[in-house]
Amino acid sequence: MFLKKITILLCFIAYYGSSIAQEKFSEGIIKYKITITGQVPTPANEPALTETKSGTLTISIKGDNVREDIQLEDGYTHSQISNYATEKEIILQTINTTRYAIELNLKDQRKKNAGYYDALLQLGSGRKTIAGKDAREGALKYKNGSSLNFYFVNEYELKHPEVFEQLPEIKGIPAEYDLPMSNGFTTHFELSSIEAEPVSNATFRIPEGYRIISRKEYDKLLR
Repeated sequence: MFLKKITILLCFIAYYGSSIAQEKFSEGIIKYKITITGQVPTPANEPALTETKSGTLTISIKGDNVREDIQLEDGYTHSQISNYATEKEIILQTINTTRYAIELNLKDQRKKNAGYYDALLQLGSGRKTIAGKDAREGALKYKNGSSLNFYFVNEYELKHPEVFEQLPEIKGIPAEYDLPMSNGFTTHFELSSIEAEPVSNATFRIPEGYRIISRKEYDKLLR
């Protein structure tokens, strides 16, 4: 037990010690290539089919404002705008040609993702270059016994790392990782660029033509 505690302590010293020179990433754009892979249902006695979809995830940051935009090659889009100062989040969604801006509470989102907090970080020896950045290997061990392996760039520190729901306390920017989905598919994320540059305030406004509704109203629409 004593040796285990010493090992954990050394991991944290190495990790946080290497974070001293981190640059605060308070404004700019982070982009990922995403690949969604999984098996689709097939008739009995027929071989399973693997489906793969590619796309991009763009994260725009300006202080307490964060916008995430997913664009898949098949035309699917998903956008959400978060304001960590007001604790509000907006999901932009289109249903039967009607555009909705669904209001959520970030406090509720944190409760939903509570299992991802207080995870044990274990640093690996692996390193690789991703998007021109030096990325280090790591793993998070969650309280429920599950784990997440990933690579991260330690050059920058985000003000609101909880934008990455499964890595809400990471002291860096995730560079490569896989997330299992509830439908049996897996989404692979690979960093493609980090650009510290000015971002327009308009990026975080609800576009014209969207009807603002609550989560309860949205849930009723889906019934």
